Amino acid sequence: MSIKAKVSSKMEDYLTAIYHLCHQEGIARVKSIAERLQVTNASVVGVLKNLKRKDLVEQEPYGYIRLTQQGEKIAASVIHRHDVLTHFLENILYLDSETAAHDACRIEHAVSPETVRRLKVLAEFIEKQPKERLYWEKDFMSFCNRAGGSGSK
Repeated sequence: MSIKAKVSSKMEDYLTAIYHLCHQEGIARVKSIAERLQVTNASVVGVLKNLKRKDLVEQEPYGYIRLTQQGEKIAASVIHRHDVLTHFLENILYLDSETAAHDACRIEHAVSPETVRRLKVLAEFIEKQPKERLYWEKDFMSFCNRAGGSGSK
């Protein structure tokens, strides 16, 4: 069983929060993780215990929190899935950015690496067909509007 199979979507959210905090602020602390995820400090402490047991984070006593190499790898994978999904939802399905980001957060935990790869390739294919894309985009938007979808960007 791979380490990925042992990591819940909640744990992935914590790993990505730690990843972003470390890259943006240089460090992650319980309080900053709690604020970012809108949870209590006690919730963070509980999840950190599980992440430490899985050797995905390191924490100085009452101090800074860092990802291990494996934790960083998982966080980077989740962030990549999120970015690909957000791009696809915004630029291919023409969802507004808020909806695209929200939906990507929910989908990123369940989608397979192969599906992410194919969505990325499909987006690249569509975006590299500028003339054909104009017709496709117009037809798609008309279809969405007729089918009751908003279709607006």
